[in-house]
Amino acid sequence: MEQGRSGLEIGRAQADLGAALMKDEKLDQGIAAYATAVALNPGRAAEWLAEANYEMGRVLRNRGDNAAAAAALLEATALRPDWSNAHSSLGMVLKDMGQLDDALRCQHRAVDLDPANPAAWTNLGTALHARDEFETAEAAHRKAIALAPGKVEPYSNLARLLHDLGRIDEARALHDRAVACDPENATARFNRATALLLDGDYAAGFAEYEWRRRRGVLTAAVRRFDEPEWTGEPLTGRTLLLHAEQGLGDTLQFVRFVTTVAASAAAVVLQVQSPLVALLGQAFPGVSVIAAGEPSPRFDCHLPLMSLPARLGTTLDTLPADVPYLFPSGPKRAAWRDRMAGRDGLKVGLVWAGNPKHRFDRRRSLPLAALLPHLPARGLALYSLQKEVGPQDAAALALRSDIVDLSADLADFSDTAAAVAALDLVISVDSAVAHLAGALARPTWLLTPHALDWRWLRERSDSPWYPTMRLIRQRRAGDWANVLAQLGQGLRDAAAGQSRGVAVA
Repeated sequence: MEQGRSGLEIGRAQADLGAALMKDEKLDQGIAAYATAVALNPGRAAEWLAEANYEMGRVLRNRGDNAAAAAALLEATALRPDWSNAHSSLGMVLKDMGQLDDALRCQHRAVDLDPANPAAWTNLGTALHARDEFETAEAAHRKAIALAPGKVEPYSNLARLLHDLGRIDEARALHDRAVACDPENATARFNRATALLLDGDYAAGFAEYEWRRRRGVLTAAVRRFDEPEWTGEPLTGRTLLLHAEQGLGDTLQFVRFVTTVAASAAAVVLQVQSPLVALLGQAFPGVSVIAAGEPSPRFDCHLPLMSLPARLGTTLDTLPADVPYLFPSGPKRAAWRDRMAGRDGLKVGLVWAGNPKHRFDRRRSLPLAALLPHLPARGLALYSLQKEVGPQDAAALALRSDIVDLSADLADFSDTAAAVAALDLVISVDSAVAHLAGALARPTWLLTPHALDWRWLRERSDSPWYPTMRLIRQRRAGDWANVLAQLGQGLRDAAAGQSRGVAVA
């Protein structure tokens, strides 16, 4: 034993070392340090093993391994049933896993155990928010702020809640308060970026949007390269690698900037999700388009695709909005036109749900059963562009034999692009197909929440990103009634106009 130090002191030091190692994601070394602590002080085994599982759960959650994180945190609560933070952290993981009832029970338990714990209160608010219990969620977040007015998380969490309720100006002020509490908090800075972008302040918003790239904001891992990042300097004689991030729709939206940098670089390599390779390879013939995960040709510098607006100094006034900037295969488009030629009426493609893994999908997607009553049975030739159809939607789709399901023939986005190009109109929730239709300059009606996503701005029925797109927006957060009513009337008017030879708008 170290001279002058008791076994308890050494054990505590080993436990502290274990916590520090786990914060650095050195799990094996951290577990070994905790094991040493327990060996030195078996009487503290429950306490320190609970700590070990708690810290391990935090690391595993940051890595995106929610199942393993939940198991570790469950063990922590079993070892220390009176530990508020362990119950609260378990609740956050269960919320991420979609187990909302269990998550809420954990957060209530955490608050009951320690009513003065601000983290437990704001996490309770987050669990209530996920269940659309908005009033009690707001009260929980405000309780957390009262308990800890200098903490970032309660302000950020309350701001997200108020955003979803359409109280955008209040949310913006709270994002500013969160950043004031801790200017180096990447999540707070990212949240404020989305507020700036929603207001159309693209110069400040895209600069702030760079905080998304910090670890733990949108992804558990940050891509690293030996080559330097492009900072906006001249690209003469150099090859630039642009790598996609986030979703398919984000890539389709932001590839519009590729042409600008390709004009000055010696070469551009564009690394994207595999379903987009064929389509984008055709759209940018001078660019080397490769799939994510494939070996890249040699390059001199790199940049995430969604950082291009910041590097280019893009504003709302300078946003490149010339469409189309994507183009379908001529033979594929002709084949789809021939296939659809046998049906009379306005040819309309439908997408009612986005990627179910998207963190806001529940607020942006619709069940098909809610949409069907607003689709006139006459004057339209309806086609489903929905790639993945769940069991409930499949049952609803079976009730409408006039809706032709195209999913089996849409192998990748080059197929979807050709099908969209043969349609008169695309109706979609906020999805990759909506971005595709806009990029193809097809008439598109976007069914959108009140103010969910920054790219659709505030209170607008048009989009500066896609001139052929019309936004049908919720009047109140979460209420699709006015959207569906407008949709139904718009389709009836469009069908009547088409019969008179009037193009849809």
